[in-house]
Amino acid sequence: MTSSGTAPIKKAYRLDRRFVLTSVGVQMIGAGIAALLAFWVWGPLGVLTVLLLLNAARLLVWPPKVARTDPDGAFLGGPISARPVHVKWADVDEVSMDRGSLTFGRGESSSVVFSILHLGGQADAFVRDVYERLNSANGYSRFDPTA
Repeated sequence: MTSSGTAPIKKAYRLDRRFVLTSVGVQMIGAGIAALLAFWVWGPLGVLTVLLLLNAARLLVWPPKVARTDPDGAFLGGPISARPVHVKWADVDEVSMDRGSLTFGRGESSSVVFSILHLGGQADAFVRDVYERLNSANGYSRFDPTA
């Protein structure tokens, strides 16, 4: 929330460390195999080893974004979690939470299910951000009995 009480213009949520570390581990195993093959079979595979190590380091420093919100809607998914989907706030009829997932109901035709487990400790902040943005998109405000 900004000082004026509204949600920031754009907010990004990154992949939780437990998923990042799994991906880094797979890349380290791949780098080890590539290094072994570069040593014994074909030397230019050393380039692949270096690329895998650099990508693993990049993931550790900058985990990929898996959810982004802005005043128009939410972008859900990313390179490791799921296929990216854009959900416009105007299209959302209801939002519900169930067993680690957030379901965006878009009328009778479809719904989008997003696993908030990918967000780890940011999940509560994401859910709060979604509800605030939906309220502001629909013109709702919290009841303030002192006003």
